[in-house]
Amino acid sequence: MYTWQLDNWPAYSFDQKSAELWTSKALAASHKILGAMAVVPESLGSEAKLDLLVSAAIETSAIEGESLNREDVRSSIKNHFLSPNEKMAVHDPVAAGISALILEVMDLYEEPLTAERLHHWNELVLPAHNSGPFLGPAGIAGQWRTHPDAMQIVSGPVHNPTIHFEAPPSVRVPEEMQRFLDWFEDGSRALPGVARAAIAHLWFETIHPYEDGNGRVGRAVADVAVCQMLGQPLMMSLATVLSRHRKAYYQQLNKASKDTLDVTPWVNWFGERVVEALDGAFDVIQYVVKKARFWDGLDTELLNDRQLKLIRRMLGQDAPSFENGINAAKYQNLTRCSKATATRDLQHLVAEGVLAPIYRKGRYARYKLDL
Repeated sequence: MYTWQLDNWPAYSFDQKSAELWTSKALAASHKILGAMAVVPESLGSEAKLDLLVSAAIETSAIEGESLNREDVRSSIKNHFLSPNEKMAVHDPVAAGISALILEVMDLYEEPLTAERLHHWNELVLPAHNSGPFLGPAGIAGQWRTHPDAMQIVSGPVHNPTIHFEAPPSVRVPEEMQRFLDWFEDGSRALPGVARAAIAHLWFETIHPYEDGNGRVGRAVADVAVCQMLGQPLMMSLATVLSRHRKAYYQQLNKASKDTLDVTPWVNWFGERVVEALDGAFDVIQYVVKKARFWDGLDTELLNDRQLKLIRRMLGQDAPSFENGINAAKYQNLTRCSKATATRDLQHLVAEGVLAPIYRKGRYARYKLDL
């Protein structure tokens, strides 16, 4: 039986002490971030924040199986901090929309959560759904679902699907969402922050109020609750951590939406992910500082243009594509040089202490930045 079918729905319960413990850990991790940001130059702090926001936008989409262009996302978010004549072109409306959602959560987390705000967020994450010749009234973003068919989460072949979850009927959505929003604004403030964020996300996903985009909007709701718990804009990417644990994330949501309203396991799991995300944000700040110090310490006169191009790529927004390091073949493709030149350039970078070997043998030799 789904939790929304229980007689005492939606009277969620959880272990108070464990929720308070995770809330305390989250606040401690947040204070650690604030301490790090206080001693970091403003430009580096802004770079770290940009990296985290870009990651949040990309990963909340990746959880739903949607791949976004990192450059479009980065430009969309960076435009928020630029003057009108400095803004960069963004070609993907989906990237622009999810970026706008992430920024709105950061800027307006203290604003009341209303049906109008949620509808706006749904329109942001589904920009293509409000145009096109094949859409009927039930397919328009920015309104509660209205179709009479059951809203189900399924997998497997069409002729024999596995039903993982079924949400309340569409006719119940307006009433269910009003009850949820009333709780979020007025009935939940005294709860431990982690429990409030965990339950808010679970409750929203259980109602599943939209035709599409429920996951991304639901994670934005969780982000707002976490911001309110911390008392500051989100300096973390919860979506990155949830994407990393995607299978477990769906399993935990599924378990928490069935049979019982005691959601202690879900609250504990979610609390652990919040702390993991905050610790990850601290690591991002440290990494940005390391990169700056590394670049400042380089003797660029000893390096050629090809080598400098590689270093800029490995330190810049293309860094994720170098997670497994650089080898001669990849260096050749990047710099358009011969195999012999690639090998010589890489060996010189190792000798200068710029690169460190990951694996040394022959054509499989691979290197990483020695930060």
